[in-house]
Amino acid sequence: MKCLLSVLLFFVCQQFVSAQVPVYEEPRHKVALQNEYIRLIDVNIPAHDTTQYHRHSTPSAIVFLSKSVTGSQPMGGQMNTGGHVNPGYSVYADFAEKPVTHRVWNEDSSNYHVMDIEIFPRQSFNSCQPITTAMCKLAWAEKNVRVYNIHVESGKKIDIKKSICPHLLILISGAVKTNSEKQINAGGFLWYPTGSDVKIENKNSGDAECVMLELI
Repeated sequence: MKCLLSVLLFFVCQQFVSAQVPVYEEPRHKVALQNEYIRLIDVNIPAHDTTQYHRHSTPSAIVFLSKSVTGSQPMGGQMNTGGHVNPGYSVYADFAEKPVTHRVWNEDSSNYHVMDIEIFPRQSFNSCQPITTAMCKLAWAEKNVRVYNIHVESGKKIDIKKSICPHLLILISGAVKTNSEKQINAGGFLWYPTGSDVKIENKNSGDAECVMLELI
C-alpha cells in the first residue's frame, strides 16, 4: 500500500511540476520572435496530438491560421471538446487579469496552427492614429494593441507611411511582397519596427489575407 501511495504521489507531483511550465516553454509552442513589445509564439499541434499542461499569464492576441477542431482542459477542470477555429480569426485574452493553466489538443486530421502573441505591458504608449486605408479593417482594439484584417487583391498594394507604432504582419493565405521585396507566404510573418513604412504588395494571381497587429 505504501508503495502504491508513493507511485500515485509521484505522478501527482509530476503533473503539478509540468503545469508550472510557461506557455513559451511547452514543446509545441515555439518562440519565433521576441522584442520589447511582443513575444510571438508559433504553435503547431499535429493531428490528434495534445500539448502538456502549460501556463498563460501575459495578455495575448491569438491569431488562428488553420481550420481546425480542437479541445482544451483547464488544470483540474472539465474537458471542453468540439471547438471550431477558422483561418484569420483573432481574439484577445487578458491572461494577466485571468491566468490560465491548461492543455490543448487537436481533434482534427490535419495540423492545428495558431500564433499566440504575448503583448508586453508598457508604461508609455505610442500615440499613433488608427490605420484608415480601405484594405485594412480594424477588427478590435485593446490596451497596447490594435488588430486589423487585411485583404489584398491580386495586383494591389498597400503603402502606409512611417508610423511611431511598430507592426506585426501575419499571412493567413496567399503570398505578398514586403518592403525589401521579400515574399511572405501563408503561415509566415514580418516585423515592422517603429518608424518603418508598411508596404504590402500582392503580385500573385490569387488574393491574400493577412492579420496585422499595431502596437500602441
